[in-house]
Amino acid sequence: MSGPPDIDALMRHTRRLAWRAQALLFWERYAPVFALAGLLVALFLIATFGGVWERIGDPWRLVGLVATLACLALAAWKARLRQFPGRSEARRRVETDSGVKHRPLDTLEDRPALGGAGWSLHHAHAGTLAQNLKPPKGRPTLAPIDPCYLRLVLPVLIVLAMLVGAGDNFERLQRALKPAWQTGIAPARVSFEAWVDPPDYTGRPPIYFRNTDTIDVPAGSELVARISGTRSPTRLKISTRRRSHYLPLTHLGGDSFETRTRVNEDTLARWRVGNRIKSWHVSAVTDQPPRLSVTGDPEADKRDRLSITYSFTDDYGVEELFLIMKLHTDDADRAGETSRVDIPLSGPVREAQNSTRAIDLTRHKWAGKKVMARLYVRDGAGQSAGSRDLYFIVPDRIFIEPLAKAVIEQRGLVLAAQDQAYAPAPDYSVRDWQTMPSFDTYEPRERLDRAPAEIRRAAELIGAVTDSPSGLFRDPAVYMGLKNIESRLRYAREAKALSGIPEDLWSIAIRAEFGVLGSALEEMREAEAALREGMARRAPQREIDTLFERYNAAVDRYMDELRRQALEEGRIAQDGGDGRSVDEIEELLKAIEEANRIGDTEGARRALARLAELLENMQLQLSAGGGGSGGAPMENGMSEEMKKALEDLADMLGEQRDLQDETRRAERGAQNGEQNGDQGNRRNQTEPGVGALSPRELARQQQGLEQALEALREAVPQDDGDAAAGEPADGATGGSEGEGENQDGMTRDALNEAARAMGESRRALDGEQFGEARTAQDEAIKALRRAGEALARQAAENRREGQENRATGNYDPLGRGAGGVGDENAEADMDRQDNATKSREILEELRRRAGEQDREQIERDYLERLLNRF
Repeated sequence: MSGPPDIDALMRHTRRLAWRAQALLFWERYAPVFALAGLLVALFLIATFGGVWERIGDPWRLVGLVATLACLALAAWKARLRQFPGRSEARRRVETDSGVKHRPLDTLEDRPALGGAGWSLHHAHAGTLAQNLKPPKGRPTLAPIDPCYLRLVLPVLIVLAMLVGAGDNFERLQRALKPAWQTGIAPARVSFEAWVDPPDYTGRPPIYFRNTDTIDVPAGSELVARISGTRSPTRLKISTRRRSHYLPLTHLGGDSFETRTRVNEDTLARWRVGNRIKSWHVSAVTDQPPRLSVTGDPEADKRDRLSITYSFTDDYGVEELFLIMKLHTDDADRAGETSRVDIPLSGPVREAQNSTRAIDLTRHKWAGKKVMARLYVRDGAGQSAGSRDLYFIVPDRIFIEPLAKAVIEQRGLVLAAQDQAYAPAPDYSVRDWQTMPSFDTYEPRERLDRAPAEIRRAAELIGAVTDSPSGLFRDPAVYMGLKNIESRLRYAREAKALSGIPEDLWSIAIRAEFGVLGSALEEMREAEAALREGMARRAPQREIDTLFERYNAAVDRYMDELRRQALEEGRIAQDGGDGRSVDEIEELLKAIEEANRIGDTEGARRALARLAELLENMQLQLSAGGGGSGGAPMENGMSEEMKKALEDLADMLGEQRDLQDETRRAERGAQNGEQNGDQGNRRNQTEPGVGALSPRELARQQQGLEQALEALREAVPQDDGDAAAGEPADGATGGSEGEGENQDGMTRDALNEAARAMGESRRALDGEQFGEARTAQDEAIKALRRAGEALARQAAENRREGQENRATGNYDPLGRGAGGVGDENAEADMDRQDNATKSREILEELRRRAGEQDREQIERDYLERLLNRF
């Protein structure tokens, strides 16, 4: 070889030769030691991948595993006694196999302390010798101890065994290495079973693999697979498009095992026992979102409920129907407020075409205000759909009785402040506490001082109303209820303590407006709504029973109160009256209870709807004028003209109060302007404070109220004796007619006085005389209040005359003559559809359903009992 060698390349070459020699030395030194252990490992792997251990089980598998591990441990113990081949020994092996002397590899690795010409020549000579080195050769190691060539046969057998167990080799190896006891599996004795449980919201029964190994199921279903016939089963393999994995098993008892998995995409489930393979292919069908549309615009019905007509469809059924309302206002602070109203459904509904729901929102905090809303549906999978934007005014209930209207106003204040926080409590020092009274009675003032302004105003107004109850409260329940509300408002420490007050104020307003009968009707409606909601969400039977008992008790209280008032007003004799409606109510209550007992939710819902319709058709005669006293309703003695006059008068009274408040604000603004003027910042006299109306605008509003009052004076009905109750019977007029004329005169005098005071207020506002204007406005308010009281007394007198005219007749709680004989109004009180026709339709429907053989036997037995009853 010519030329000097490249030292770096030569060093890399010699190191590769040394590494190869070291590997050969390692094999030659340790292979004989591990030969027997390697043989046992190979045999164990062949038995594992080939499924031998799975078939024969223990104790043979444990014997093979223990023997293999023992031989490996013994070989490792022997190997530690042998010296590990080092780098120097590897270089000697390379030099020996190449026939080179003088250890040139050591010379190349050495670094002399002092260099010289002699070392350079010696190093160059070693490099020349190293260029002639050859790769080391292996020497027979296993041949002397393996005359049967097992070293060649075993690798081939391992590959063949892996081909046999392809796809499950790693699972079989894990199973073979487990220290737990495993019994052998006979593939012929093993049985497989599988089915799919669809999600609960679909309402579908389990889907079985019948005569097929491929089925379509809803996404989210649960695959259930069972294996029996062995105590040591293999695991189920689940393969999807993304990955494969094995599922753990649950022991059911004996030789049965089960596993479950959720199916959200196409899945292949495979169970392999020996040479027997069982597979199932499950195709997941995606649940589509629901579709929803709203027909027309929501509007209020005659019962002050919001009526919405909608249509929707869904694959398996809509479970939630709700309305999201957003306040439509120019106030930036409240523009983003939202409120959710849930609409109960009678179980999952797959389709609804032009279905109309009536929602009672009269108790909502936004009652009477304009909102933007969307109707939403949500299915069991959590998918939702919304409607277009809907604009409407939330229906509110009109209250005529002044006390009831005042209670509702305070309820609005409490609702507006429910989301506002109380101011932090003052941090008193020890000295402050020592000087304060120790009684808790003084603390409510501090609590109320920390409350929002609306709560303070409500507490003060309720306290002022209840301070002098004489002549204002004729129902002790209303007075005591308001005193309780006042105490709770004063003692509340935080906004959370106000919960329940709006509902109590609503009940008090109903009692003040309609009396005891109105409260009973409201309780019955609440119990009915709770029962409907419980049946819709499929509440437990125990809860349904409790709700039904409460509803039954509410119906009884309502009927008792209706009967009591009918007796007091002479519309029914003590032992008279038609009991057919009462019997029908009892029958419907029994039908609801029977349907509830056997689990017929749909039947119970229909019977409940029929009962609610029957109760609503009763002449409750709840209108203005019953208020506070808990007395009888006035509707049968009040004409539509008089009723509207009362409503307009109540609205006018509220508008006059608002105008007085605006006048007071303008007066304060003018006073502030004068004070600023003394400092050089005087404003124009016609410009009030910030946010207040000008005197000209106030005068214009006062003129509008004058015009409305003039129209009301012309619309007030004359008390000519036949306003509502009809012509009185002979001898029934007496002094009542004169009294009615007196009330009519008092009404008109009060209205004339109110008109005069309004005119004075308008002229004072034109002259910017705020003090005189407020005095005149106060006189107008008092005159309007006197007019309302006189008009209410006039309506009460008309009602009393009507009751006296009918006192000789025998009326039932529905306001009808007994049997309808001799009563010219009986026909108007009866249902427009003939009762015989209704009965025939009900019987035909019962017979049709009883003849449907696909219904369950328990339901058909129930229908047969109904047919026998009717």
